[in-house]
Amino acid sequence: MSLITKSKWGNSQLTTHNSLLFLIILITALAAGPGCRNGYQSGLFELDFAAKQVIKLTHDDFDNLNAVWSPDGQKIAFVSDRSGNWDIWIMKADGTDLKPLTHQTSEDRFPAWSPDGKRIVFASNRSGNWDIWVMNPDGADLKQMTTHRRDDLVPAWSRDGQKIAFVSYRDLEYSIYIMNTDGLNQRKLTTGGNGDWGPSFSADGSQIAFVSTRTGNGDIWVIDTEGQGPYLQYTRDPRRDTMPVWSPDGSKIAFLSERGGTLDIWVMEWDGSHQIPLTHRVSGKWQTRFNLNSELYQAMGYFTLSWSPDEEKIAFTAVGKQGKGDIAILFLSPH
Repeated sequence: MSLITKSKWGNSQLTTHNSLLFLIILITALAAGPGCRNGYQSGLFELDFAAKQVIKLTHDDFDNLNAVWSPDGQKIAFVSDRSGNWDIWIMKADGTDLKPLTHQTSEDRFPAWSPDGKRIVFASNRSGNWDIWVMNPDGADLKQMTTHRRDDLVPAWSRDGQKIAFVSYRDLEYSIYIMNTDGLNQRKLTTGGNGDWGPSFSADGSQIAFVSTRTGNGDIWVIDTEGQGPYLQYTRDPRRDTMPVWSPDGSKIAFLSERGGTLDIWVMEWDGSHQIPLTHRVSGKWQTRFNLNSELYQAMGYFTLSWSPDEEKIAFTAVGKQGKGDIAILFLSPH
C-alpha cells in the first residue's frame, strides 16, 4: 500500500524545509563536448540535513545526471562523465558499487528501466545522430530501436512493458512519439506543439504526461496514448513547469516548477488538482545559461525526476552550495 497521503504532502516540516538547495543545473547544449558544462559540474550525492529528508549518494567532482530507480528499488542507473564522456552507469541504491554500462566515445543519456528490470532503454548519438537504444542492465545485448536521420531522445517505458514513448524532431518539431518495445509501429502522438518533451506513462498506460510550450510557456499536459483524446492542460502558472513523472500507483504526478523563483519539486493529484511544493527556495536564483525559449529542451534533459518503487523517495538533480550540480534523494516521509 502506498505510504503517500494528502497529509504527508501538506506537512509543514517537509514543505518549509530550510536546508534543501535545489538550484537549476544549466550546463551546455546536448551537442557540446564532454566534461564540465559552462563552469558547472554536477555530482550524484546525498545532502545529509538535520531532518534527514535529503541524502547524498556519491562524493566526487564528476558530472552525474538523470538518476532512475530500478523496478525493485535496489539499483540506480544514471548518466556520468566520470570516464571522460557521457556514459550510462549503474550503482546500488546506497551509492556503492558503481559500474559503467556503456563505454563509447559518443554520448549516451536518458536511461529508463523496463518494468521487469531486464532492459534499459536510452538515447545515444553513437550512430551519428540521436537514436533510441536498449540493452541489458549489465550493458550486454545492445540493440538500436530507431534509425531516423532526425534526433530521437528521452525514452520512457510503459508500466506494462509493451510500449516506449520518446521525443523526436523527425517532423522538424519536438513531439512525443510512441512505439512497440521491438522498435516497430513508430507513430507520432502529439502535434502542433513544436516543443513537447519528457513523456511519462500513467500507471495503467492509458495516458502520457509531458511538458509543452504550445501555449508559449512551459506547462504540464496530458494526452491519451492513442492520440485521439483532447490535450489536457494540467498547469497554467506564468512560471515554467516541466518534467512530469507519474507515481508508480498512478495517484500523483511530481514535476519541477519555477514558481518560487528557483526550480523546485512539486506534486499534484493524477487529475492535475491540489498542486503543492515539496521543496522551497533557500538561496540563489534561476541561473540562466541557456536561452530557455529556444534552448529549453537542451537544458531540460538534466532535470529529470524519478520515484522510488515504494513511492517514499524521489531522485532529482540539483546544484549544491559550491555551484556543483548533484543528484539528491528526497524522502517524502520523516527519515
